[in-house]
Amino acid sequence: MKNINDDTIEQLTIWRTFQTNQHLLSNQLKISDNDAQQELLNQLIEHRFKKYTATELSSLITAHDVNLGWSITYCRLDIVSKHYKQLGKRAQMEHAAELEDVSTGIIKLADDNGNTTSISEFKLQQVVAQFPTDKTRLFVDMTLRYGKLETMAVLKLSNKQYQRRLRNATAYAAKHSDKFSRVNDQVRDRQLYVLNSLNELDAIINGTREGSIKSWIDSHVKLVNTLLADSDVRYQGTIIRAFNQASKSDQYAFVRECINAQTKAQQWINQSNEAIKKAGVSNEA
Repeated sequence: MKNINDDTIEQLTIWRTFQTNQHLLSNQLKISDNDAQQELLNQLIEHRFKKYTATELSSLITAHDVNLGWSITYCRLDIVSKHYKQLGKRAQMEHAAELEDVSTGIIKLADDNGNTTSISEFKLQQVVAQFPTDKTRLFVDMTLRYGKLETMAVLKLSNKQYQRRLRNATAYAAKHSDKFSRVNDQVRDRQLYVLNSLNELDAIINGTREGSIKSWIDSHVKLVNTLLADSDVRYQGTIIRAFNQASKSDQYAFVRECINAQTKAQQWINQSNEAIKKAGVSNEA
């Protein structure tokens, strides 16, 4: 989209649909309203609004076009999803399968009876991402976060329409139960953590990533202890406390063990991916 002017941006930012999504984004990412506004504007202008001319966009905003409104909502979901996927990858690197213990944001899901369940924002995004369409993902996300009444109000659904969507989403989840079970597969999470961590170490050793072996060890002490237990390292405490002061033979033995573990983890993930393919489940996270 070319030459969007200040008047059009002002029209957009005072539109209630935009302001609602701006506030939701602010709350979800724990950033200021101004930062949330800028994030939305940047994403919309760079991606969602590229197909419109400035004149067309101004007319659609003035008319409060429904489809344009949905574009704003989906844009917010894109930003949130991308944000927590990035945090989730970092969480896997730092804490293996213990994702709920890291700062990916813990939220409480409430049912209609007032019962609550705690879940990490990253895990929720994983669950929602398994559904096939933006429309269904939005419905499931809002239902889990805010419950039936608020979802009906925001999406302008009658009780009958809400129940139909809920049945469809539930039926999809039941039909693709293997796909959804992957989200809570702690064994796979652990193997991904080991592989990602050792890939990071490999990159540090080869000079394609900044950092030192000692700093890597400090960030992965539990994993390092596990690796050392299976290694030929003679003075294991020195590897942890002061890697550079360890003997060359112990340094090489530790690196060899890391390479072996990296290879095993990669083989496990490859076999898991192949099994998922055979089951007809997508390998996309």
